[in-house]
Amino acid sequence: MDEVSRLVELLGTGDAAVDEGALALLAIHGRKAAEALLTAAASTDPRRRAAVVTALGRIGDPRARRTVMLALADRTLAVRAAAATALSAYPSEETVSRVRGMLKREAEVEVRARGAATLVDLFNSGCVEALDPLLSLVQSDSEDRHVRLEALKVLAALPPSEARAIASGLLGDKDSRLAQAAARLAGSARAEDDAGIHEALRELDSSDYFTYRRAASFLASLGESAVPTLVRALRDRSSDAAACARLASVMKEVARGRERMVARYLDEIEEILPLGLMVDIIGESRDRTALYHLKGVIDHLQPGPARAEGSVRLEDRLAREMIAAKAHYYLARAGSRVAFDSLKSALRRQDAPLMGEILMAAEEIGGREELLDLLAHYGREQGWMRDRIRQSFRRLMKRARVSADDPIFERLEESPRVWLREILAGPEPKPAGPRAAAASPPARRPRHVDTA
Repeated sequence: MDEVSRLVELLGTGDAAVDEGALALLAIHGRKAAEALLTAAASTDPRRRAAVVTALGRIGDPRARRTVMLALADRTLAVRAAAATALSAYPSEETVSRVRGMLKREAEVEVRARGAATLVDLFNSGCVEALDPLLSLVQSDSEDRHVRLEALKVLAALPPSEARAIASGLLGDKDSRLAQAAARLAGSARAEDDAGIHEALRELDSSDYFTYRRAASFLASLGESAVPTLVRALRDRSSDAAACARLASVMKEVARGRERMVARYLDEIEEILPLGLMVDIIGESRDRTALYHLKGVIDHLQPGPARAEGSVRLEDRLAREMIAAKAHYYLARAGSRVAFDSLKSALRRQDAPLMGEILMAAEEIGGREELLDLLAHYGREQGWMRDRIRQSFRRLMKRARVSADDPIFERLEESPRVWLREILAGPEPKPAGPRAAAASPPARRPRHVDTA
């Protein structure tokens, strides 16, 4: 049994810490784990289904979108809650609509609170349609406090003047906790002392969702000043995958708009799990200066001398390769070629299966020479990956303006010629869709509703 299969088998079979540890490691494996997870999503065990949906959301593979959306209607609360959180991985107007529909029919507070948190994530990813339902939740006196507090976090993503305008209508709210949170998120409250920070770090380990969210919200509200503390905590708990995943979720909230500050700590991170989680956080940035730090990660993770590499556990070596592959993809997605030579070396490797992130990076910034490397991988791969290589090959041909009779293919041997004919047969692949996460939210003024 390979490492991915072993981790998938662990989901839903132990306590929360076992699940969280497996989830954190599966997130590092990324899209490589998607097929095994989609199979496991049909389990009759609700605990297993919930854990699988959570894993699919953390990976964000497009193939899992429908499965996650359908899980919103699962008969089990835990599965619906997991789906409500997982949908943040699929920013689109349709996702906003699905979450809005769920909020209209869902009675369980935990699911509603997670739905509100997902709407905040979707707004931060460019889905401005999420703002109106969030403001409606915030300003509804009949809504549960936990749901309102989650929705209130959207203020941190708005221009300060607009955030203050909305918060001013909540400062006299009958719920004192909400009024205090509004003041803090609008920038008019003083940060708590170190004792509060340490208490919040302890509460992150709570199995109670609302205790965990209270601690996460407090740490996130500290903003930039919390970054060094969170980095230290990640390194201190590097052997505890569950604790690292919870800390990383807070760092993700803190990092929005501050990715450059978080990125400068990458050079200090040697531990595999914290490094993988931080690369994912930086990878979602639109700040090219922050993304540039990923080149340092790639350089650091380059395979060393054979003797040194031989002393590294296989699992650790594979994890390092996956982290580097993700860093390549995040750079390529931003149009950066700063690590292109290293990407070409990874693409030309013949002794290991092609990683999906390397394939997608090559599709983004590769040229005519990379077509031959993709052709070689097509001949070795099977199943879904073979089909995906075909799509990337055709898209790269079109972008590089390479025809079927291009001189680059003249010296191909018989087998590669057969592969080329297979790739070119059939209909054109669909164009790659727009990346909602990369789009900046258009400027708009949020509506202000009087809460008096």
